[in-house]
Amino acid sequence: MMMMMMMKVLHVPAVMAVMSALVVTNSGHPPATAAPAALWWTPTGPSGLNLNGKMFTLSLNRGSVSFYPPYYFSPTPTPWPSNTPYTTDYPAWTTAPPTGGVSVCLRYIADYSALENPTIFTLSPSRTPLKLQVSNSFGYLVYFGGYSNNMYLRPTIRFWPNIGLDIWKRVCITVDSVKNVAQVFTGSSMSIRKMLPARYVWSGEPVIEFPGFDGQVTDVQVWDYPLRYREISKYMTSHVYGSYSGSVLTWSSISYSPRGMTLLEDVYEWQAKQPISSRGRGRRPRL
Repeated sequence: MMMMMMMKVLHVPAVMAVMSALVVTNSGHPPATAAPAALWWTPTGPSGLNLNGKMFTLSLNRGSVSFYPPYYFSPTPTPWPSNTPYTTDYPAWTTAPPTGGVSVCLRYIADYSALENPTIFTLSPSRTPLKLQVSNSFGYLVYFGGYSNNMYLRPTIRFWPNIGLDIWKRVCITVDSVKNVAQVFTGSSMSIRKMLPARYVWSGEPVIEFPGFDGQVTDVQVWDYPLRYREISKYMTSHVYGSYSGSVLTWSSISYSPRGMTLLEDVYEWQAKQPISSRGRGRRPRL
């Protein structure tokens, strides 16, 4: 009897030790051998949001954001370019059927005096990147799939005389892969249509990256075809969100992944309509 009691006493600590080991193993801390070799890109922001009336404030000091459709997800990543300071990765993209082109429209405000040619956005960063950069000579540098295939577009031709002043810089870029031409529009003006130095076919990867500049961005729309002038005019003249919708990416149903110093809040126009809070009122000084 004494021997059996001693065995039970010895058995209880052993069982407790095994249970303790199981708790540690399942507590979210896997063994060192199971740790991933790199950090994978995963959606860190809400999915499928209506961001009409919202803007993102970005920062030149590592404040960037990526946008993609609510349905978009891939567990297999593709690394960022080596010159980026971030460790986050993009998801891989299975090549979609070739399209007749691509169009991107957005509104932004930027202070780019600190940079000569700041990048506004890069569409499809891991496949056939389409990059738009601001030039210091009132134009844009556009890169199609690489730095060797680029052109300068200057939107100085007034095309829509009825467009008034706006606090936002409204920009649309259209690429026609069939005709092999590209064109940029800003507000009431447009650039000439230019032949691309080399053939560009958009992959269809529905990810657009804003790498970070001092300013705000809103109303991002992407179409999988070159917009017509009437569609561009509708974007430039509309003062209400939701009167247009990108076929690939639209601001009214979008997902995002912020990185670094970013802020999501109401656009300036909506903030200006908010009532003054009584808590912010102070007493007038006595004279």
